[in-house]
Amino acid sequence: MKSTKAETRFATHRAHRWQLLALILGSAKYQCSAFILPQSHVPSTKSKESTTELFHWANRLDSRFNDSDRTIIADAASMSRRSLLSVGVASATLATLLPPLMANADFAPGGTLLDREVSPLFGNPEASPSRSRENSNVLFAQDNYYKFGAAAQWVDPPGSTDFPKTMPFVPSQQRYEALKKFGPRIQKAMSVVAEIGGKESAAEVPEQTDPVYQLRALGLLANSFLASENIGTTNELMLARWYINEMYLRIGDYRSALEKGDAKEAKLCYTYLIKASNSYLSLLNRSITSKVGDQFGYIL
Repeated sequence: MKSTKAETRFATHRAHRWQLLALILGSAKYQCSAFILPQSHVPSTKSKESTTELFHWANRLDSRFNDSDRTIIADAASMSRRSLLSVGVASATLATLLPPLMANADFAPGGTLLDREVSPLFGNPEASPSRSRENSNVLFAQDNYYKFGAAAQWVDPPGSTDFPKTMPFVPSQQRYEALKKFGPRIQKAMSVVAEIGGKESAAEVPEQTDPVYQLRALGLLANSFLASENIGTTNELMLARWYINEMYLRIGDYRSALEKGDAKEAKLCYTYLIKASNSYLSLLNRSITSKVGDQFGYIL
């Protein structure tokens, strides 16, 4: 039988990612014979908890399929016998992974399927608890948490080159021009962050959306330092955005603690704000060579 366009697309572009998703969807929702689980792995209809759990994941996965993806699954019945046998064998193998997947898997905001629960605090308990699980209350949505479903570690002590291990190559001329344009604004922003430490009331601290913090400029400088037309968006750029987002969130946390009169919590929030700020500066300083300009100083 001649392969259809849908079959070809399924085999060449989506095989590895969608076979597992199709397995769950087919078993739980579409009841397609190509994706029937072995009987030993099918939840008993007497087990309300197992059935509910399976449908929960089927619904979550189904929401991430577009029309063309559903067409591929719906057209599975029209595949050749060889195609059906191949998918069936893959389904039988992958079915052994279904129970642990259902128990531990979760989606990062960017759609990455992970074998653990997604949490804004995973990997760094000092990250802001104010971050929404969907990453909807930050300045730069596509950051480290968006992709990996986890918090990043700090660059500590400031200026350390232990993390991240490598840095992307970006032309020095691009970095030079960006530093010349945004450098003074970043220095001014860090001065403001340093000045708000030790305040006794929220009225003395500008709101997190106040342009005095120049957080957008921090993002623009990171774009020029950690990405280019040739390499696109890098993990290091997403890391820099995560640090900026943490600054944004921690300014809000700091003000909230001051409003409640919780001096201890305010001090902690400000400490983490400084860690986020210095981590951002450490990351960018690694790309500032003598040909590019002078490195930024850290907040002590």
